[in-house]
Amino acid sequence: MEKNTFDTLAPIKYDVNLAQIAKLKEQYMSLEITDLNDKEQFDAVHAGRMIMVKVRTTIEKARIEQKAKSLEYGRAVDAAAGVLFDESTPIEKHLQAEENKVIKEKERIKAEEERIEKEKLQARIEALGKYQIMLPFFDIAAMTEEEFQAKLTEAKTAFEAEEERLAKEKAEREAEEARIVSERAELTRIREEQEAKAKAQEDKEKALVAERKALDDAKQAEEERKNREAFERQVVENAKIQAEKDAKEKVEREDREKKEREEAEKIEAARQEALKPDREKLIDFARRITEVPVPEVEDEMAERIIHVAIRQIIQVSDNIIEQLEEL
Repeated sequence: MEKNTFDTLAPIKYDVNLAQIAKLKEQYMSLEITDLNDKEQFDAVHAGRMIMVKVRTTIEKARIEQKAKSLEYGRAVDAAAGVLFDESTPIEKHLQAEENKVIKEKERIKAEEERIEKEKLQARIEALGKYQIMLPFFDIAAMTEEEFQAKLTEAKTAFEAEEERLAKEKAEREAEEARIVSERAELTRIREEQEAKAKAQEDKEKALVAERKALDDAKQAEEERKNREAFERQVVENAKIQAEKDAKEKVEREDREKKEREEAEKIEAARQEALKPDREKLIDFARRITEVPVPEVEDEMAERIIHVAIRQIIQVSDNIIEQLEEL
């Protein structure tokens, strides 16, 4: 097998260290421009910034060079692992296949035993069900074959005895019902004869009453007709007046509701806008520009460009926040 390119990770080296940066911080962080027209102050700040730019570019150059070496080392590690995996994986797969032979056979045997036991239990439940015996599932499963047969025999005997008792009761009940039906039929015949005689007399009396009522009804009907026609004319006139009134009120109500709705919408819009002052809008804007999605790139130059762009975006956001102090 080919030897790895790197035996160990190379130490991280930079030409600039924290002690040097600390000195630069102490030297330059105290610099301030108190007078915009003071050239000496400006030149001092500018010279310091140029030195810090050189420090930054030096660090970035060293980072890129050392990162390239680490990527080369990572590829060598992956290649070595790939060779080992290619050699060892077939062995593991072979052994797993041999294990699976036993595991699958045991699973098949267990499944077959469970199927047989389930069918046996279902047969017991159905056998007891024929004699209307319902027992808990686990009680039936726990019975030995002798216990089950004894329970089945007991259930059958009790069921047949109950069927015989019910058949006897049914025969006695049907005989009693037949006797009652016969007695009721005779009583019905006698009652019908009496009702027929009474009805004949009643019909005669009703005919006389009906004749008198027909005369009274004809007179009353004519009077009701005249009253109804007058009432209907009044109802039509009232309905016409009410319809005109309702139509006018509807138009007025719809105009009033429309004006009220439009006024409410204006008030709500003004209220919502008032809830968002300019300061809040600018803060929200500053936050959103820092949430711009960053693309994933592989080229180091592109990666460096993205890092610079991110820093610039953050600077713009910070500038907005700083200027809000004056708002």
